[in-house]
Amino acid sequence: MDSRHLSLLRPVGPVLIIAGLVDTAALAYSLRQGTYYPPGWGVFALASGVLVFRGSLRAALVVRWVACLALAAGTALLLGLPMMQPFSLTFTQLRLNQGPALDMVALVAAVLALLAWLVWQLGREPLRAARSQAGLPQRSLLMPVLAGVAMVVALAIYLITMRVGATAHNAKMLAEQQVGPGYRFHISALRSSRENKGRSVVGVVIAWKEDDIQRIPVHWLEP
Repeated sequence: MDSRHLSLLRPVGPVLIIAGLVDTAALAYSLRQGTYYPPGWGVFALASGVLVFRGSLRAALVVRWVACLALAAGTALLLGLPMMQPFSLTFTQLRLNQGPALDMVALVAAVLALLAWLVWQLGREPLRAARSQAGLPQRSLLMPVLAGVAMVVALAIYLITMRVGATAHNAKMLAEQQVGPGYRFHISALRSSRENKGRSVVGVVIAWKEDDIQRIPVHWLEP
């Protein structure tokens, strides 16, 4: 088999290993500090990085599929985020310098750039030829793209349903009791769980007006 594809795989392995180590270190630090850090791709990146570095075409195929899924979901989420809350709230956040932090924006951009590079690097012609010679399928990227977009659509539907109904109305009423009149309200988080005394509802409501934004925690028990 032509070994030219190995020169394309070798740079990918260390990049994945470094990304996995960074993600694992961030998770360990958050656990030590008692803060929440969403479980990432640390173990997957480490394992796949070693396999790709050793020349595994199957691992490269899986990494490209997963990277395409994450890239599609991340891009769709980035484009859809402004529509997941009222535009007036977004403009107020920007005016009051309460928008996304620059370091977070840079991190998101770096992750999306890395995912795009993985999709491109692992889809180059020598690798496609090597997979064909090895009898591996040339999988279309349409499925991971659709799956990634579908995940964001499902999230949007969940958020829409979370923000309507009696429970959402009650959350806004409790927030208004804390901040007083003159504010508009947007539910950013709302969940319920069954307890011995009834159903416990916990949420966060963003209250805003032209010159002020507050995040109001709410909690109550329902029979």
